[in-house]
Amino acid sequence: MASRAKVALLAGGLGGARLAPALCQALGGHRLSVIANVGDDLDWFGLRVCPDLDSVTYALADCWDRERGWGRRGETFRVRDALVALGANAWFSVGDADLALHLERTARLRAGESLSAITRELSRRLGIDVAVLPASNEPCPTRFRLRDGRILEFQQWYVREGARPEVQETLLSKGTPARAALEAVDGADAVVLAPSNPVTSVGAILALEGMWEAVRSVARRIAVSPVVVGRTIDNPAIEHHQLARRRVLAAEGLEDRPGSIAGRYADLVQVFVLDHRDGGETEEVRRAGLEAVATDVLDDRRLAETLAGLVAGS
Repeated sequence: MASRAKVALLAGGLGGARLAPALCQALGGHRLSVIANVGDDLDWFGLRVCPDLDSVTYALADCWDRERGWGRRGETFRVRDALVALGANAWFSVGDADLALHLERTARLRAGESLSAITRELSRRLGIDVAVLPASNEPCPTRFRLRDGRILEFQQWYVREGARPEVQETLLSKGTPARAALEAVDGADAVVLAPSNPVTSVGAILALEGMWEAVRSVARRIAVSPVVVGRTIDNPAIEHHQLARRRVLAAEGLEDRPGSIAGRYADLVQVFVLDHRDGGETEEVRRAGLEAVATDVLDDRRLAETLAGLVAGS
C-alpha cells in the first residue's frame, strides 16, 4: 500500500538494511530517507569504513550479504588474508569488492567533500533512488567504558573482543548532525526508528545535537522492536548481535525484551511495533504510554506494510 507521506527512517546496519528496501517498496516513489548511524565508523589501514551506512546502501542496491549481516554478497577476502600473512593486525574484515567503496570514499573525504555528498553520489552510481544520509558528516565515535576499566571504541569491543567484556557505560558522541539528515527529519510526516540497537544505533543518532528535538517535533513517530523474544535463532552473526545488545542494554538498566525497550522510547514516540509472538509484552508497552501494534517483525514485507499503514494513519 503506497503512502504519500514522507518518512525518515533512523537506522543502524542490520535492522536498517533489513527494513529499508521493503519500506521503500511499501511507501512507493521517493518518499523515504534513511538516516544511518555513524557511531560505529572506523579507520581501517587509512581508509574510512562506515559499516552501518554501507549495509543500508548495499541492501538498497540489492547486493547486501543478509546471512552474514554485513558487506556484499559473494565477497572474497584475499586482501585481508594477505595482510594477515604479512603479520598485520587485521582483526576487522573488509572484503575485496567492499574495499573499492572505502577507497573512493576516503579519497573524496581527503579532497574535502562531505560524507553526505559522497554518499549521495555513490548511491546514485549503485542505482539507488532513496536518500541515504549519514547521521553526521563528522567522526562521532561510540565508545564503551568497560567494567575492567578500559575504554574501547565500538568496533574494538564488538569485533576485536567479540562483545564479550561487560559494559559499564556507553559513551555516545554529542556531535553535529549532517544538515541533510536534519532537513530530512524536519521535512518528514513520520519518523520510524528501525529495529536497531536503541542505544548504540538509534541512540547514537538521537544523541547528536538537536536530533532528539527534531524527531520529537514530527507529527507521527513510530519505533520498531529490535527484539523478538519468541524467535528461534540459528545464525552465529545474529547471536553475536544479540549478545552485544544484551550487554549494552544491561549497562542502561534495561532488559532485552520489547516491553523494557519501549520504556526507553516512551518520551519520544507514540507507537511501538512488536512481534506478534511477543504478545505477553503488550501490556508493558501500553503502561509506558505507547500504542502497541503487533505484526510479524521478522517478515520484512509485512513489517513494512504495517508501518506504511501506520504512517498513513489507517
